[in-house]
Formats: sequence, C-alpha cells, structure tokens
Amino acid sequence: MRSLLCLLVLLTPAARAAVPVAAATDATPRELTGTDRLRAALANVSAPGARVVAGTLSSPTLAAFAPLPALDSADPEAFRLLRRGNTWLVLGSGSSGVLYGCLELARRVQETGRLPEQIDFADAPAFKLRGPALGMQKTAITYDGAMYDYRYTPQEFPFFYDKALWTRYLDFLLANRFNTLYLWNGHPFTSLLKLPRYPEAQELPDAQLEQNMEMFRWLTGEADRRGIWVIQAFYNIHISHALARAHNLPFQLSTPTEFTSQYTRYCISEFIHTYPNVGIMMTLGEALRPEYGPQWLTGTIIPGVRDGMRELGLSREPPIIVRAHATRIEDAIRQALPLYRNIFTMHKWNGESLTWTNVRGEVLRLHQSLVNLGSTHIANVHLLSNLEPFRWGDPTFVRETLQSMQRIGIRGVHVYPLRYWDWPNSPDNPPEIQFERDWIWFETWGRYSWNPARDPAAERRYWISRIAAHYGNEQAAAKILDAYELSGVCAPRLLPRIGITEGNRQSFTLGMLMTQLIDPERYNALTLLWEGDAPPGERLDDYVRKEWLHQPHTGETPVGVADEVLASAVRAVAAAEAAAPLVTRDREEFARFLNDMRAIEAQYRYYDAKTRAAALVLRYGYSHDLADLRAALPLLRQSLDHYRSLVALTDKTYREGPSVHSISRRIPFLGGPGRYTHWRDCLPAYERELASFERNLKQLETTGTRTTTLDRPAWPSLPITLTAGPGQAFSVRPGEKLYSDADLTIEHAAPELAGMTGIRIPRQAAARGVHLEIELPAPGQILIGFFRSEKKNAAAAPPKDEWDPLLRNGLTAAGHPAFTVWAHQLPRGKSDLDFGPGAFVVLGAIPQSVQPEARMVFYSASDASRRPDLDWLFE
Repeated sequence: MRSLLCLLVLLTPAARAAVPVAAATDATPRELTGTDRLRAALANVSAPGARVVAGTLSSPTLAAFAPLPALDSADPEAFRLLRRGNTWLVLGSGSSGVLYGCLELARRVQETGRLPEQIDFADAPAFKLRGPALGMQKTAITYDGAMYDYRYTPQEFPFFYDKALWTRYLDFLLANRFNTLYLWNGHPFTSLLKLPRYPEAQELPDAQLEQNMEMFRWLTGEADRRGIWVIQAFYNIHISHALARAHNLPFQLSTPTEFTSQYTRYCISEFIHTYPNVGIMMTLGEALRPEYGPQWLTGTIIPGVRDGMRELGLSREPPIIVRAHATRIEDAIRQALPLYRNIFTMHKWNGESLTWTNVRGEVLRLHQSLVNLGSTHIANVHLLSNLEPFRWGDPTFVRETLQSMQRIGIRGVHVYPLRYWDWPNSPDNPPEIQFERDWIWFETWGRYSWNPARDPAAERRYWISRIAAHYGNEQAAAKILDAYELSGVCAPRLLPRIGITEGNRQSFTLGMLMTQLIDPERYNALTLLWEGDAPPGERLDDYVRKEWLHQPHTGETPVGVADEVLASAVRAVAAAEAAAPLVTRDREEFARFLNDMRAIEAQYRYYDAKTRAAALVLRYGYSHDLADLRAALPLLRQSLDHYRSLVALTDKTYREGPSVHSISRRIPFLGGPGRYTHWRDCLPAYERELASFERNLKQLETTGTRTTTLDRPAWPSLPITLTAGPGQAFSVRPGEKLYSDADLTIEHAAPELAGMTGIRIPRQAAARGVHLEIELPAPGQILIGFFRSEKKNAAAAPPKDEWDPLLRNGLTAAGHPAFTVWAHQLPRGKSDLDFGPGAFVVLGAIPQSVQPEARMVFYSASDASRRPDLDWLFE
C-alpha cells in the first residue's frame, strides 16, 4: 500500500520534475516573457532529461550548440525551433523572434501534451508592422467643440486606467502576434507630458497628469515585453486649449505660425525624451492646409524628434509614421527622407470602410508611389463605417485583402476595431468587450498579416476548429463559418454601387433616403468609392441610362449586386439556423450571432427593394411614364416593411447602430448625441418619405403637374465675429455686394439664408489667397459659398474632408457662376478660414444642433421645370 501511494505521489504534476527552460544570460524582457509562458505550458509535461534553451543567434548561451543553422529571414521577429539530442532550441533573430518562438513551441505542447519528437521549423512575418488602433476619442465632440481633441481623464476614458483590462487585451494581441498598438488623439501631449517651457498649456491638475504619466509608462512597458510597440497619434496643427485661450489663438490652425511651430516642436521633443520607446504618428493635414504639410514635417516635426534624440544622446533615429491623409504626402516624404531616413508612411486601404479585397485607380497609384519612395509603407484599414454594428468575420476576405497588399509592396497593416469611437464597448445591449465579442475580426488580421500565403482548404479546417472552441461542435462551426463568409461580402459589395461615401459621414446600416440613391451628387458623393475602392462597375444613374439606351453594361451593376448580396444574406441566415441545434457552448452569444444574421438579411432585403425602386424613379426621368413611378411604389412599400423588421430585430438587442454621434455623420441623417443613433430613430423619416411619394404621385396622376415649394424657413443663425483678415460683414440678401471691392451684387439667395450675416472678401486679393480668422460663441456649422471656374486661382475649392454641400444654386449673381453653399462644423472660439487661392464668400453660421436639408435651389416654378429634378417626388 505504501509503495502504491509513493507511485501515485510520483505521478502527480507537483511531483514531476518540470522541464527546465533556460533563457539567455542577457535575455531581454521580451525573451523572459516568452520563456515564462513556455515554462507554464511545460508545467504538466513529463520529459525526463529534456530541456529547452531559448535565445538569439548572437547569445553566448547558445554558443555550446554551434554551429547553428541560419534563419530564413533577418527579420528580428524570425525564429526557428529545432531539436538537438534531448535539447529543444528556440532560436530568434531578435528578442521578438525568441518570444514568438517560445509561444509557438508552447502552443504545440498545449495541443499534444508533450514536446515534439522531431522538429525543425522556421517562421517569419510577411508584414513588418501588424496592429490595431484604439481611440482616445469619443462618440461625440465633448471638449470645447473641437474635433479629435480629448483629455485623458478617468471620466472620459475609464478603460485607460484599468490595468486588468489592459493585461487581457495585451495578452490577446500577443497571442495573435500583433506588434503595434496605435492610440489616436488630436493633441495628446498635455495629457502625457509636463511642459515646463509652456506652463500656460497645462490642461490637467498635477495629480491627474502624474497618474497619466505613470499609467502610460506602465502600459508601454507591459506592451514592450509582449513585443508590442505603442504608437501615439496626433493631428496638426492642434494645440493645448489652455494655451490657445492664453494667447488668444484658435484650438486648431490651418496655417503655421512661428509660435505654434515652436510649441509643437517642443511637445515632440519632450515626448521623445520622456518616452523613448514609444512611436509617434502624425496626421499632417485636416486642420493644416495640405500645401503646408511638407514644410511642417521638415521644419517642425523632424527637428522636434532630433531635439529629443539630442537630449537622450541617441544616434539611432526613432521611427516616425506619417499619414497620407489630407496632405501632400509625396512631396512631404521626398523632402523629408534626405533629412530623416526612418520614416514610415500610411494610407487608407478602402477609405473609412471595407469595400474590396483590392484597390485600383488613384488609390492604387498612391499606395504604389509611397512604396516606391523607399519608406516602409502601411495600409490603414480605417473605421469600418459600412460594417458596424453587426458581427463580421470573413477569413477569406481578409486573407485575399492582405495578399493584395503584399503584391503592392505594402509592409505594414494598421487595423481599426469594428467599433472605433466607443472602445472598449460593443454596441450590443448590454455591451460586451469588443475584442472578446469580435475575436474573429482581430484573429483574421493577426493570422494573415503574419502569413497570408496559406492553403484555403487548410484554413477552412483551422477556422472551423477555432469557432468550435467557442461553440462546442465542429458541425455547427462549419455552418457558422459559412454564415460569417456569406454575410461578410454584403456591405463591402453594395456600398460602392449605391452609397455616397466610404467615410464615417455615412452610416450604411441606417439606410438611405431615396434622394440619396437617385441624386448622390447632391450629397457630395465621393468618386473614389467606386473608382478606387471597388471593382469596375456602374452606379445607379449609369445603369438606368444604359438600360434606357439599350447599351451594354460594364462590370458590376447596382441592381445586380443588390440582388446577389440579398441572396448571400439569405443563405447566411439559413446556415446560422442550421447550426443552432448543434451548438453546445455559449448559446447566448450564438443567439446574438444568429440575430445579427437575421438583421443583415432584413437590411439587404430593404436595400434590394429600395435600389430597384430608385432605378424605376430614375427611369421615369427618361420615360416620363407614370407607369414607372407606379411600379416603384410597391417596392418602396416593401423596403419600408423590411426596415420595420430591422427595427424589431435591433430594438432590444442593440443600444445603437453607428458609433459616430456628431454632425460628422450626415448620411442618411445628421448625427448627434441621441440623434439618429438607432434604426428606430430613422423609421419615421422613411415613413414620411413614402407618404410624400404617395402624395406626389397622386398629384401627378390627378393633375399631371408637380408642385414646387418655393418658401422655406430661414435657418437659425449663429453670430460670427471677424477677428483677423481682410473681410467685411454684410447682410446676405439680394442687392448686397458680393465682394468688398467689386460691384457684383447678389441676385438670388436661398430662403434658408435669410437674416444671415456673412463676410465678403476683396476679389482682387483672392487670387493670392485670403486668410480669415473668425470667432463663434458656441459650436456651430460655418456656411461658405464656393463656385466653379475654369480660370486659374479664380475660385477657391472646398476641402475634401468634413465639408458637405447643402444648397446647390444657393446664391446667384448676374455675370458670375452660381454658388453652392457648403457647411463645416467648427468649435466654440476662434477658427481659421484658409482655402488657398481663389474667391469664396462666408454666408453665415448655424448652431451645431440644426439639421439642414441638402437640396437644389429653384427661384421660380419655370426655373424648376427646366432642370432634371426628381427629388421633389420625396419632399
């Protein structure tokens, strides 16, 4: 009996001799993280006499095993696993290679319960940088009305101070071999740095600032030992709000000044000095006008980095990342590379959505150009505005996307979470943690950015096993994978054919108005959506015109794609429903997944019916046959029924659809806190749209004519104060001079502009560019009149980003091109208006809460009848 007890004791895990794991004597924290995790995996493995030795090829600890085989790659993350007698070796090209090698061996041990009998396995990443973004930003604009600017506080970002949550997330990133983590903010420096040279810039109490700095050091240290490089993003030119108030400056500037250059240079220098292992990534433009980007990079950013290097005594250049967004990126990099070599570039993949596994046209050209400049180039999978809020996990789509990136020469991938603006919360009711709810989204990007060249059949088996680990049954997992992939193509394929933009200006899940489908130009449709971020194909107006003229179609068609994605969504629901009785684990989460599939089906039934209705309305513009409108009516009614189904499916299961709760979101409706955030909020508008169409169709059938509404209420105005620049205040009304130095007078002004006070500029100075500084008493929307001209420097152009056309033909003057009135949100306080060479006119400002209707303006019924306008059918 005693001998049996002794045998049992010997066989217990505690009594077994643990397989020793030796790290190099000069092991880094990353290597020690790897050996610690491998040691934990081996804790219950019996292998008498076995040992593991881990280190870099240059480590003295491995000298006893010479000669050692070379690694297949010089990448510092490359590793090799091999057996020498009773010793298993983990060889790394660098410390990250040792870390990943240890984790790979640990994975194999956990799967089999033992050390592999034979092994000689080498691996290295295909992409140099692989990592997700995380927003130190909110769903709404909360800090002085300034876009992207937020202070790091427990009230704004409680997750930032949650070490347990960070640990879970960092471990998740490590398990998926992500090596970068991007934190986005407009001006993070006053939340993370003491700036003794500018004491008036301090925005937080001393105790809060100290807590932030301690937390940031802890976070970056924990990330570093997991092989993760933390990168802090910022925008230009954004400055401390306290500093701006102290010096009577705008919070965000479009034009550089010596003062803002010196301040920004100092912030960067202090950041490099305080956090030498943290990267920086900059958006040169958006506030800063594009033509100033190269000068700002070479004259402010790079000198700031070099100042920080000098303070640390560094000769090695810390890497910096420069986004292509809203700046002259090619000029900037060409000018910067002779001064600073360690520059990475970044450009959006499919804009701010995911629409295709490839790119073409101008999008492809810019990616190729940045690759050819010689810097390491990163693709930015940005915002995913068309995918939120439903679960999305299409491994094939992601794998093919990364293969396309690799063919172009892209070396890094930056990936947004499916719900960026509300990290870490999912949109579900109640909310879940995003990286746990959307695990497959992150895992697909991690797996294929490491190696996209994987066998499709083997990958299907892999993902079935991963899904089965969540839901307990491989048969169920196969059907769930089918549902993921069948639903995954729906939003990417349809948005380019019928949508307005790939940006977060549009929430695709909330639907679209008929006027947006039939008249996308009225809503500032972005041509790159279908010319660069989608395969060749037609838009709805192209399709209808070719149908009417009996011309052959080219590529995809909107009606065809709408029909195909609906069929795919129907099949996704069938696959998910077939999986339901087979699921044995986490049934609650599966029920949410199944509901998502049903919601996606309802969404694409809605879009299919509404797209066909819109095509018939456009056909009426050619045929003038009421039969086309009559045929559109039941389709529009069907679309509304499907939208009601979507509302019912999401009413209790989702807190909201889009995560943008600011007036940046304008399609289908102007966003804002508590405004059009859920499908139920939009339903009444779609019901009114149908009622308007029924009423107007009846009017046509009864009288054969349309009614034209000429009188519209004036928008409420917000006072504007001109604080600098050669402007002159004037009342926006017929008879007033258009420019301060010319006799041209306003002939017509849209009734919405009645009572506005604008600012006119001297026409003679406009060719050189006019810079104005204005002040608003509250956050608002500035209204600017722009026109088109073939003459060089005659007309200023509206910026591409965050500006929306509201009133086409909104202002006219005899002998002058008509003006389109554009809107852009501005914070309370001072702001720059600088549009470069060319004339423009400021037409007033309206409160941020106002939702202006975009339309073509007619000044008489006869004027309206001369224009091809169908929008009135829905008004």
